[in-house]
Amino acid sequence: MGGRSPEVVWNRLADRRGELFSRELAPERHAYWWSRRHDGGPGRLNRWVDRLRDTTLENVPYVDPTAAGDAARVLLLLHEPAADAEDGCGFVSRYANDTVSANLYRAADRAGLEQEVTLHWHLVPWWIANPTHEPRRLAGEVLRAAPRLGEFLDLLGPPPREVVLLGAPAAKAWAVLARRGRVPWQLRGATISHAPHPNPLVHDRLDPVSGRSNGDRLVSVLRDAGRRARGEEVRPARVSRVARRPF
Repeated sequence: MGGRSPEVVWNRLADRRGELFSRELAPERHAYWWSRRHDGGPGRLNRWVDRLRDTTLENVPYVDPTAAGDAARVLLLLHEPAADAEDGCGFVSRYANDTVSANLYRAADRAGLEQEVTLHWHLVPWWIANPTHEPRRLAGEVLRAAPRLGEFLDLLGPPPREVVLLGAPAAKAWAVLARRGRVPWQLRGATISHAPHPNPLVHDRLDPVSGRSNGDRLVSVLRDAGRRARGEEVRPARVSRVARRPF
């Protein structure tokens, strides 16, 4: 999802478990799943991605073919894919070989948030700063992409119970949708949570409000989302108003 160098193993947990998606470092596994990206529930989503790519002429990465698909109960949303998303493994996945995916996978693993109930996606499914286009802004692109998010959710069947917005840009994009009345109807009954961005520049810092590491906060949000999705009772998080979070 971002921050990669193809010859380096960034996602060590995925590599150690034989789950890494990398054209360079795990070519046989990547080729296997690439050839099956149109199969099953995720395949229905990826056929939609093909149509989206054709109609928008945007570089849109595919849904992880091993993810929940129409069984998704927890939807994890970043604001946009990274610049190298298509040139990397081509999947939006916790198993991708980049630092954002690596941090997100470790956090989900610590939180007990299983891949089988989780789906990773973006509020804007294409790279906003793509230099082949005129300069674009997040607010405008999230409104442009809003109907596409609705189409995506239509293909899931029962909508996810939990939505986790990863990072300040995703939260700002969601706020734009809310102000304009453009939040997809499928998510109006979901619990919306906010978590720090898994980018190392944020993930490895301390939260100025709570003094906790952002990595630990990410784990807590994912753990609570997973518990609620399983029907468990979760106590509301305590909120401090002492300072404003910049990320």
